[in-house]
Amino acid sequence: MRNVFLFIRRYAVFFLFLILQVVAISMLVRYNKSQQARYMQWSYEATGRINKQADNLTRYIFLNDNNRRLAQENAALRNQLSSNFVQVDSSAVLMADTMMVDSSRVIRKYLYRYARVVNSSTNLQNNYITLERGTRQGVAPGMAVAAPGGIAGLVVDVSPNMCLVMSLLHRKQSTSVSVKGRQINGILEWDGKSPLRLQLNGIPKTREIAVGDTIITSNISMNYPPGLIVGFIERIDKPDDEVNLIIQVKSGANFFGIEHVQVIENTLLKEQKALEARADRSTN
Repeated sequence: MRNVFLFIRRYAVFFLFLILQVVAISMLVRYNKSQQARYMQWSYEATGRINKQADNLTRYIFLNDNNRRLAQENAALRNQLSSNFVQVDSSAVLMADTMMVDSSRVIRKYLYRYARVVNSSTNLQNNYITLERGTRQGVAPGMAVAAPGGIAGLVVDVSPNMCLVMSLLHRKQSTSVSVKGRQINGILEWDGKSPLRLQLNGIPKTREIAVGDTIITSNISMNYPPGLIVGFIERIDKPDDEVNLIIQVKSGANFFGIEHVQVIENTLLKEQKALEARADRSTN
């Protein structure tokens, strides 16, 4: 306590100067309209800057939470898209009066589930993404995974609360894709070099494509819904000793910063595989 009094006594003149300065400024502002207007303008600007910085800090602190909410909302909105449903003519019954009764109905084909990324890699030859979703949340091997901007990979292993996704940045990953608006199909693969670029194979030199064309999932993919963005053509080479084009595709998904994804279930996939398996057995 004695040190406090000594400090005040030592700087008493300085503190008196500050008090008188504040009183003088307040009197000047109060009784001088031009100074009052200038002070108010300065105070508004200063308050606005402080509020803006505080708002930016708050937004940064809650950025991850906001991203999670947006991902959940996107999954909910995607579940409402008409492209997730198919029209099924379940039966046509022949009645006694020979009139045909059409009992066609609409069923859901694709179901989206939000998931949070807990681990991922981009610097390996075979990269994986770990999600905080598992069998208890309805996830199973073979389900597709879409990230903001583009597709990310396929679920290959599942535990009760986690799942492992084979990323598009995997040497064994291949995806059936199309060039949007051109009805050209090809196979998307990765050469293990740049995590920013994928390779589109199987496109003959005779087909017309251009840099900037959008690559989407094709309608013959068993896992991905058709029309999801995969990436954009960045470079096209026409080697003399090759029949097909060499096409570099810039990935739509940013694999360096994936935090939230959507796991996509094809509800008719098991039925399709079982039917095709029976056809294979019958021809062998």
